[in-house]
Amino acid sequence: MAKSRNQKGKILVIEHLLQGTGESRIVTMQEILDKLLEYGITAERKSIYDDIEALREFGLDVQYKRGRPGGYYLAGGQEIAAAPESVHTKEEAGISKNAETEKKSEPVIIYKENTLDKEEIQNTEKAMKLQCDASREKEIREYFGSYGEYKLKESGYLHVTVPHIAGPKFYGWLAMMGKDVHILKPKKTAASYRDYLKTLAKEYKGV
Repeated sequence: MAKSRNQKGKILVIEHLLQGTGESRIVTMQEILDKLLEYGITAERKSIYDDIEALREFGLDVQYKRGRPGGYYLAGGQEIAAAPESVHTKEEAGISKNAETEKKSEPVIIYKENTLDKEEIQNTEKAMKLQCDASREKEIREYFGSYGEYKLKESGYLHVTVPHIAGPKFYGWLAMMGKDVHILKPKKTAASYRDYLKTLAKEYKGV
């Protein structure tokens, strides 16, 4: 097996690539290898097969679509819709009313439709709060879309309030964001995410 500078991050990159896929939007083996190289990670095809099997064991329904080209996708996953050429309302752009009030003097920024998997929303009445680096605002708004309420603090952090979310797809996205997104509450969700990372790390123990 080819050695990698970041074996522990390999499976997280693959999981991130699978987000938003579907039968009509697959990710090919070559696309996976190319994306890994962007992160400085080298891998052989066999190791990718092993990682995909590990994701299946973690509960992701990863399927393979035969054809030319063939590729992988998440069964029943939410496909990423193409961004519209024009957006008539700020709500359609995924900008909350709070964000509109806080940035009246700034031009309206158009964000893509959210890529959050609705199936991982645990409770729409129980809020989850995140503290985010403001430099990642674009990615964060694109992910949560109209599900989030966004407030930029004087400290420079962006605080985001969303419905309670938990699951491997959400945790995979969190891992890709690294230290730039932190779960403030509920504490149980933060602990669950920590356990998720520990489980993934065990897969590469001794590598």
